[in-house]
Amino acid sequence: MRAQIQKLIRRFWGLIFRALYYPLAPLYDKISYYGFLGQWPKWQRAVLPRIQGKRVLEIGCGTGSLMLTLLERGYKAYGIDASPAMLKQASKKLEKAGYSGRVSRAQVQQLPFPDDSFETVISTFPTEYIIDPASLKEIQRVLYPGGRLVIVDTAMLRPFNRRARFLIWLYGLMGVWGGKKKDTSHAASTFWMPLAEAGLVRRDETFEDEQGEAHIIIALKVW
Repeated sequence: MRAQIQKLIRRFWGLIFRALYYPLAPLYDKISYYGFLGQWPKWQRAVLPRIQGKRVLEIGCGTGSLMLTLLERGYKAYGIDASPAMLKQASKKLEKAGYSGRVSRAQVQQLPFPDDSFETVISTFPTEYIIDPASLKEIQRVLYPGGRLVIVDTAMLRPFNRRARFLIWLYGLMGVWGGKKKDTSHAASTFWMPLAEAGLVRRDETFEDEQGEAHIIIALKVW
């Protein structure tokens, strides 16, 4: 019975996330911001001090919020996403700020860039596609020798006020990773092998403040 309930919960959240990336894409920024009490953009920006060089590729750029920050800070940044609805939002946001032609529709398994194009590849809260060996092989291909992949893969709220405590309880009830400490031991063990096979050497870091924390993977291209 418990397994059936968990399966239904996973299916429900799969539908919710699909809706956010397609018909509800115009609401994505507000939902992610208020759903995590303003922490979501902070967690995304945790990649910034970990970027090396100026040429940056964002995998899964979504509505373009992080892309806009990168471009405003002088990075030669490009982004890809598989969702036309997300890219529509990103294009509007970037063109309004004077940046165009920076995002395109593509699958990470077939990146539309030459070898050794970027010093850093970033991805924040990607789904399972990020551990696909074909994805990692492509990321390794487009990285400079010595380049790095930076992933914010999970995060959690802390009970810093009443609303946070309520959301932690609610997300825990629904099995959402953002509401409680996630056991990443199994995920980590399954991720080491595809990273190593793709020629990427990993280390882990944490971004923390009073309201929450995010887990960050940094993988260096060694061959």
